[in-house]
Amino acid sequence: MIYDAVGGPGLEELIWATKRFGWVIVYGQLGAMENGTPFPLGACALRGLKVQASFRVFDFTGHPKLGLPARAKAVERAKRFISDGLAKGRFSPKINRVFVGLDEYAAAHRYMEKNARIGKVVISLPG
Repeated sequence: MIYDAVGGPGLEELIWATKRFGWVIVYGQLGAMENGTPFPLGACALRGLKVQASFRVFDFTGHPKLGLPARAKAVERAKRFISDGLAKGRFSPKINRVFVGLDEYAAAHRYMEKNARIGKVVISLPG
């Protein structure tokens, strides 16, 4: 399963890395907007992938402006699944860079705006 928030030029490579008949969920288009990247529908068809372009997370968390109700039980199950996976070491988040203190908050945002990272940007508060 690919869960992509960017939808940019790297999406086709991710599609080819997906198991045949897998899922591709694209819920953002930052890369497409910046680079004019077309969606690689042909690669999806050749891989036999299920494609969903939506704000899928809102199907569970809800979004009043989109008229989507929250599904509290599903959200709680997801939180438990993620928490258990982290606690048992099944998930290991990729951290790209850590900024320390609120003094580095603006620098962290400037770094994220460059959109040239793989992994999460963390702001750690001392104490």
